[in-house]
Amino acid sequence: MHELTAENTADYLRESGRIGAGVPVSVRELSGGVSNVVLRVDAADREPFVVKQCRERLRVAVEWLARLDRIWVEYATLRVLAELLPAGATPRILFEDREEYLFGMTCAPEDSETWKARLMRGEADPEVAARLGTLLAIIHAQAPRHPAFSPRLADTSLFDELRVDPYYRTTARAHPDLAPKFDALIAEMNLPEDRRGLVLGDFSPKNILIHARGLVLLDFECAHLGDPGFDLGFFLSHLALKRIHGVVGDADYQRLAAGFLAAYFDELGDRLGPPAELSSRAIRHTAACLLARVDGKSPVEYLDGPRRETARRSALALFEEAPADWDGMHEILDRVGRSRS
Repeated sequence: MHELTAENTADYLRESGRIGAGVPVSVRELSGGVSNVVLRVDAADREPFVVKQCRERLRVAVEWLARLDRIWVEYATLRVLAELLPAGATPRILFEDREEYLFGMTCAPEDSETWKARLMRGEADPEVAARLGTLLAIIHAQAPRHPAFSPRLADTSLFDELRVDPYYRTTARAHPDLAPKFDALIAEMNLPEDRRGLVLGDFSPKNILIHARGLVLLDFECAHLGDPGFDLGFFLSHLALKRIHGVVGDADYQRLAAGFLAAYFDELGDRLGPPAELSSRAIRHTAACLLARVDGKSPVEYLDGPRRETARRSALALFEEAPADWDGMHEILDRVGRSRS
């Protein structure tokens, strides 16, 4: 594989016939990812576009390798979501290069920024959270039944490599007393077929772009047919972390979580089983993901020592008390949060 950079991408595009020899081109690397190189291409004869190429070694502090073919999981996910979601809700595929493990896609609007950036400034819009809840429910329930759904997405091995092992098994080794609970949660994700959804595996504020006309969802290499509870827990753990960090206030957190969950279950109904069962699993995934962002392979970067300990104690309290519903989960997070030093 020929690794692309901001310096050689224009040559690659000319040599592959995707840009004419005399067309002026500028390329710059976009920030934010740890597992791929993402390059914005501005060519004089067309709209800006993005080239995304996989990398084997993820850019984290410890060694973390993953298969290059995970980019085709993202490619397959983008294909089905383009058919399922409103126009512009995901990038549109422009071309692919199987030998070089890359594809090209449309660029987000110029005024886009990540929802994470907005949350870190304290801008907590519950309408964004509600919109995300609706979109996620559509993805979970409808994508696996859509004609564009790829059999590739039934494979859970990449999800195991990129999420289950570095998040759950690594965290269980740091907390041996919780290992049976992590093992049970992992086993529980092997749901009956009628309860499975298209799980994105990385549904977080950093992978959501907000712009004046709407939002764009990004990064789908962990997508698979699996337990929707993981996505719910993963997403809510990110909101809880922003609250613990102090950039999202207690009342704003409650509005974000409530708006997201109400919209999600309003759209989903009981299409993937009883909502109470899905909620119960999702609460356990919230606890597991929260603890994983402290003691797993990819700890969150913005928490200082005391707040990191608050996140740890919050997750441990959720594991110990095992709340039966969302109100119980929020009460525990409130209580632990108020006791932080």
